[in-house]
Amino acid sequence: MDLFTQPHVLARNSDPETSLIAAREMAATGQLGRMELTALNLVLMSPGSTSAELEKRNGYERGQIGKRLSTLVNNGRIIRGDKRRCEITGKLAFTHYTKPHKPR
Repeated sequence: MDLFTQPHVLARNSDPETSLIAAREMAATGQLGRMELTALNLVLMSPGSTSAELEKRNGYERGQIGKRLSTLVNNGRIIRGDKRRCEITGKLAFTHYTKPHKPR
């Protein structure tokens, strides 16, 4: 089993119950997998962007892509780059990149 079949992993104990319900619904409908794939594609198209930049430039609400980026980092699918000042928030934020491809 992974994050897609264990939605309780996606919500913290301190999160409201609605977060757990939303995670279960996203896992059940397959939307969670689609959002993770969307986040990966956004990083592929705009490497070195912050989560807020990816969301704003592509019409997503704040947090929709950022949550998936953390999952992708934890699963080793993308890497966090250096921090820099975000063009959207003006705050220091991590950048995101795809992992370098290694020939077989």
